[in-house]
Amino acid sequence: MEMQLQWKCWILIFLIGLPEFGSASRILFMGPFPAPSHWLWLEHFQNDLLRKGHHVTSVNNHPTKHPHENLTEIIISPSFDIPKHFPKENIFSMQFVSDFNNLELWWTIGLMTTEHAFKDPKVKKLIESKDDHFDLVILEQFFHEAFLMFGKRFNCPVVTIGTMGYADNIDHAMGILTPWSLIPHLLLSHTDRMTFAQRSYNAYLSLYDAVLRRWVYLPKMQKLAEKYFRGSIEGPLPNVLDLERNISLVLINAHRSVDLPRPSMPGLIDVGGAHIQKPKKLPTDLQNFLDNATYGVIYFSMGSYVKSTDLPQEKTAQILKAFGQLKQQVIWKFENDSIGDLPSNVMIKKWMPQNDILAHPNVKLFITHGGIFGTQEGIYWGVPMLCVPLYGDQHRNTIKSVREGYARSLVFSKLTTDDLVRNIETLINDPQYKRSALEVSQRFRDNPIHPLDEATFWIEYIIRHRGARHLKSQGAFIPLHQYLLLDVLGCLLLGAFLAIWLPWRMIRRVHKWWLKGETSDKLKESKKRL
Repeated sequence: MEMQLQWKCWILIFLIGLPEFGSASRILFMGPFPAPSHWLWLEHFQNDLLRKGHHVTSVNNHPTKHPHENLTEIIISPSFDIPKHFPKENIFSMQFVSDFNNLELWWTIGLMTTEHAFKDPKVKKLIESKDDHFDLVILEQFFHEAFLMFGKRFNCPVVTIGTMGYADNIDHAMGILTPWSLIPHLLLSHTDRMTFAQRSYNAYLSLYDAVLRRWVYLPKMQKLAEKYFRGSIEGPLPNVLDLERNISLVLINAHRSVDLPRPSMPGLIDVGGAHIQKPKKLPTDLQNFLDNATYGVIYFSMGSYVKSTDLPQEKTAQILKAFGQLKQQVIWKFENDSIGDLPSNVMIKKWMPQNDILAHPNVKLFITHGGIFGTQEGIYWGVPMLCVPLYGDQHRNTIKSVREGYARSLVFSKLTTDDLVRNIETLINDPQYKRSALEVSQRFRDNPIHPLDEATFWIEYIIRHRGARHLKSQGAFIPLHQYLLLDVLGCLLLGAFLAIWLPWRMIRRVHKWWLKGETSDKLKESKKRL
């Protein structure tokens, strides 16, 4: 009996000494960018961590609709007013802004929204807190580099989530140099078979990005970090560039089926489609509308930032006129009842369960602005798309979708009723679009594990292994001249130069000495003769 008791004690001591791999962790989850679509995507990761039992403190702009006992929210209020600084009216008149302007626009928005969030008293209190402890910081990878200072503030690893997909600076942070000959810049829609002109432009844009980011944009982020974290961290504050290099893991909104193959590292994980779940039961009116559509249904949504109610009245009238000429039923996400008289085949609602609607077999076409999340949903459910891009990455996403053969596109400022009807009928009646959509859908769904489950596994992996330094390449820290072996090449060239130059110099000296000797002998002989 005494022997059994001793064994039980030893087992208990052993179990207490084991790492708490299954225990709940304290996670600081931050999504400071105010765009609703970004947070709708990020919230899936947060909810899955809550489901796993972790305690999450969430810094964002959008209060949850589903409170959780383990969730503490720090809501940035008032939210940054994007339309005030970047009016929506301008969006509808422009066709495409230059890539350089787009890049500088993102930097400007990033700096403005970062400082706006830091000014919030609740965020200031978090920065100055003496009692808070976190095992991990999770931050959206989107032009808010000063927020990486929270990792230093709470002395814990950092995971970022790249909403827009891969970018050169993400590669550099994980120890890879992006090959510009094969990989187009984040803002470009080129393939990996670029022409000479495309490669030249890609290299120019990428170099412009790298230089201005390093020497103009990041120093401004550094000033913001120092302004709001000074006094809360002992000793000198680290550079945000160094904090970026110390990111433990980056979850990227990309998928091998629709994005280009590229060099990678263990700390770069693709999670494209993480937000797509099994369809839920639809509200009765929507279910009946979809079920009873003899010729199928067209679903139309402009997304969460630019709403259908923001559209110019003349465009709304043109769109309604086009829908009235169709034999299909139309579901339109329209945010109020001000649209006026509706054709009998059109249903409008302020909110739509988009994923669940697209999953219905009667949906024949998805009219979209080309946002990355909606595009992924359309791909997953094999629905052909008519894209009407307005700004940002929507143009890039649209070009890629059209190139893959499951979409067509229209320029909003040039949109007419006839163009809309013609494109809708082509997409529905030409079977090649549906075939292409189903082919890409099959590739997109073919995953060994659901992307959200994979994301949560790697987040917990980073916590379990305290930052998982073994996943990090030393290439993130060494100077460029060492990474490219320029120092080795320089030594080889110097050695080759010396190996050729020194013997050559010696031969020349010997030759001169020899010639001098011969000349001297000849002079002596001539003197003797004289």
